[in-house]
Amino acid sequence: MSSAVLLLLVCGCALAVLSPVAYGAPMDTDDRPVWDSIRLCDIPNEPSPGQCMLPAECVAYGKINDVSSLSSIERFSFIKQIQCNGSDTVPYVCCPRNSDAYREPYVNETMVPKNRVASRIAFDADSCGIQSYVAKIRGGQLAEIDEFPWMAMLLYERDNNALTQGCGGALISRTYVITAAHCVTGKNFQQTKGRLKFVRLREYNIHTNPDCVYENDLKDCSDDMIDLVPQAVIPHPEYDSESSNQQHDIALIRIEQTPPFTDFLRSICLPEQNFESSATPGKKLSVSGWGRTDIFKDNLGPDVLSPIKLKLSLPYVEREKCSKTFRLWSFALGPGQMCAGGERAKDTCAGDSGSPLMSYDMKRAIWYITGIVSLGVRGCGVEGLPGVYTNVHHYLPWIKMYTGA
Repeated sequence: MSSAVLLLLVCGCALAVLSPVAYGAPMDTDDRPVWDSIRLCDIPNEPSPGQCMLPAECVAYGKINDVSSLSSIERFSFIKQIQCNGSDTVPYVCCPRNSDAYREPYVNETMVPKNRVASRIAFDADSCGIQSYVAKIRGGQLAEIDEFPWMAMLLYERDNNALTQGCGGALISRTYVITAAHCVTGKNFQQTKGRLKFVRLREYNIHTNPDCVYENDLKDCSDDMIDLVPQAVIPHPEYDSESSNQQHDIALIRIEQTPPFTDFLRSICLPEQNFESSATPGKKLSVSGWGRTDIFKDNLGPDVLSPIKLKLSLPYVEREKCSKTFRLWSFALGPGQMCAGGERAKDTCAGDSGSPLMSYDMKRAIWYITGIVSLGVRGCGVEGLPGVYTNVHHYLPWIKMYTGA
């Protein structure tokens, strides 16, 4: 038995290796059973399992993670499928153990289209906070194609007529998007961002339209993205862009009525109660957006805006602890602000300013918008310094004055 190796299943997808010691053998530092860090995972088109590791440590991944991959459905689908459960902080990938290259780094393009008719009639067409996406075992920072269908991308026009992505938002009704006030107004706003030109919905990968992925022997394509012209921009009247505290950092954008809701277009629910009144410290919240990331740094460079929708899980930080932390920075947390994050390398760089901080009601299977990405320290993911979010519940009377919701 001393030479045997015991394999234990961890999280349903990875293997940890434990080497036992012969009975009666002296137990010193070198002989004690220890857990190896190797975690095994599956790779499409490969006969043997790979190892779950950081992308930067996988030579094979570096060879396929290029800009052209993002516009190739087959290659992009492969990249999504080799994500594995490594960490909420960064995406891990399944890397070949005995080779520096993947055998066939693509997913078969002959797969049949996925039938989404059933999921579209399974819930009320006007209901909020519902998504057809069902959580999968594997981890990773890339969102699924139908995950968070209320996400909005704000597009700005520069003097040279070029469109740039600058902020995020969330659809809260057929005619209103909610975002941060600093995304639509402020001193030197147009000089730094440009003029708000469109609100984009049904976006996933900015390099393709429509967006498609291949998974589970099916080809899954979203509806075409849509760019809607803002009809009115309504920042909160008490917002002061020159205030360092950035209180009242919330705004509404009225748009022309959206097309009917589908798996790829839906509104998120407004909160029914103040999240802070019942939340326990560390409760997980989610953010999403096309924010800054190092996922594609090998080819796009570090700290660039992601071309693909990202997601991240963050812990709630109670008000007293957050206020005490920022007091050292001469920052006073206002009644309409809340905190989340503060873990090393975990922050809303993965979500743009204006993107929603979301909570999930497991009993009702509904997503609520809890906060709006507002401000944080320079350099995302600084341990002990959480991000500051606008508390949406605090502004419900103001929101409903316009939306009537």
